[in-house]
Amino acid sequence: MLAGIAVSAAAFIVILLLVKSRNTAEAPPPAEAGSQNVIMTGRDASGKLSQILLASPDGQGGYSVYTLPVRTLADTPGHGFQQLGTVIELGGQPLLDQTVANLLKVPIRYHLEFDLSAVEFLAGQAGTVNFKADRPLSSEDGSINLTAGDNQEGPHEAMAYLNDSVNDGGAGPQIQALFYRGLRDGIMGKPGLDRRNLARELYRRIKTDMSADDFTAMFLAMTTPGKPFGVWPLPVRRAGSGQSWYLDLQPDELQALMSGSPVNATFTLGIRKGAADQSLADALAARLAPLRFTMVPQSDQSGVGFGYTQIRYGSDALGPSNQIHDLLGKGTIIKDDSLQKRQIIVIIGSDLSLQDLRKQQ
Repeated sequence: MLAGIAVSAAAFIVILLLVKSRNTAEAPPPAEAGSQNVIMTGRDASGKLSQILLASPDGQGGYSVYTLPVRTLADTPGHGFQQLGTVIELGGQPLLDQTVANLLKVPIRYHLEFDLSAVEFLAGQAGTVNFKADRPLSSEDGSINLTAGDNQEGPHEAMAYLNDSVNDGGAGPQIQALFYRGLRDGIMGKPGLDRRNLARELYRRIKTDMSADDFTAMFLAMTTPGKPFGVWPLPVRRAGSGQSWYLDLQPDELQALMSGSPVNATFTLGIRKGAADQSLADALAARLAPLRFTMVPQSDQSGVGFGYTQIRYGSDALGPSNQIHDLLGKGTIIKDDSLQKRQIIVIIGSDLSLQDLRKQQ
């Protein structure tokens, strides 16, 4: 009888361990049990939703922030296509969460609400906001004109740009992203202790379901020099007419963006130095790196000289080629049917020098 009891007890323990093992295997690992993505919503002075952002940790200690213009049209569960700015009025925060999660194909974990006075507070702490553009940008009404490169603005003017960008269907989404990128860069220059204290002060000015420690950790991860960080505007285009205009999502560009690469990563860029030396080719590559194309190494050793720099592009790459031209301030743009649709090749001519590139930086 004792032997039978022992066998039964052993069998029970084995079964218990098997069940526990199976349940553990079926349960998601802690890292996947809940996303750390944070949806951020901001309201203007009238209380109207004017800012939507998503902050997503990149797994390397940094963050990617996506700006979602409120006029973006999105498929809203139970309501068809609606502008993001009105979704929260139809079903509150849960409906906005689900709409954004479906749109970007990511889960939402935390929420953060702010009014623009909190953003204005941060801008004041930054001192200046640099709208660092890779090409000239102008609002439709002409109230905002950014040159390619640095555009340092004080807190008041920077906030005016942010407010104006909400109702601009052209460069508005890019200007909005440049504001938050410049705001982060301004805060990043502060000492670590100052940034930690700033996070605590900001926490008192917002509403969030994050703990104070979690919010501070996120803030420091976003503003620590050397940490991976980027702000990307949702790829949208203006559609509609009159007062009922909206922003239409570009699915292919969104897919490239959310895969971890900006839109330009879908284009390949090669640099051919011709008769130029390698140092000039390297300097040009460094100058074009902020455009974030997929760089293709070239082994051009022909030594053939060209009198002018050429920007040769495939059939789908005219827009990005214009960005290169705007950034360099020179280069003849040429369509080349021998190239793949999304391929660009820059051939260095004698009109481009190291001095030119250094002046631009």
